[in-house]
Amino acid sequence: MTFEPQVPDWGKKLVAQNLDQLIIYHDWLCNTGIKTGLISPKSKQFVWDEFVVHSLYFGKIISELQGEVDVISDLGTGGGIPGIPIGITTNLTVNLIDVKEKRIFELSRLIKILNNNNIFAIQDDAYNYINKGGFLVSRCFISSEKVINSLETNKNTTYLVSSNGEDLVYDSNVFHVKHENFKINKDDIRHIDVINVK
Repeated sequence: MTFEPQVPDWGKKLVAQNLDQLIIYHDWLCNTGIKTGLISPKSKQFVWDEFVVHSLYFGKIISELQGEVDVISDLGTGGGIPGIPIGITTNLTVNLIDVKEKRIFELSRLIKILNNNNIFAIQDDAYNYINKGGFLVSRCFISSEKVINSLETNKNTTYLVSSNGEDLVYDSNVFHVKHENFKINKDDIRHIDVINVK
């Protein structure tokens, strides 16, 4: 299979001058990420579509939100998904949070390779950040249902979480949930839930 770093129309503005860095990240995932166990073995096209492009949609949502977002915490980041692409394509401070020392070590090395000064790798328990609130993102760390059951009713919390598009049961007096559907390539649709504490 030939790797093609395509970007859907919705992502072209985000990528603009950052395609080279996104490809460096992609190549790092395909090599170092797989060798060190940060991700399981996948094809290059899968890594691009599912990890890079999917992550870009988090950045698209963030860029369209009303209100000011300065700092984002990517909880249970693993291989920097979705935090690294968000940090590459925005000027936001992105904290990559993971409990595993090995992951933080490898992500710190990647940040140096990218020469990016708005992304930070932090070894900590992601649940500490859920309890603190703020602007949070996750791709595979936690389900939308668990987010709703775990979040404190802190009015300063927004959590973007990758989902299966399932219907959620929640108290609409406490939470506002918006389901986002998007294509990562010409055929495959993915979902992100935007969960706000009212």
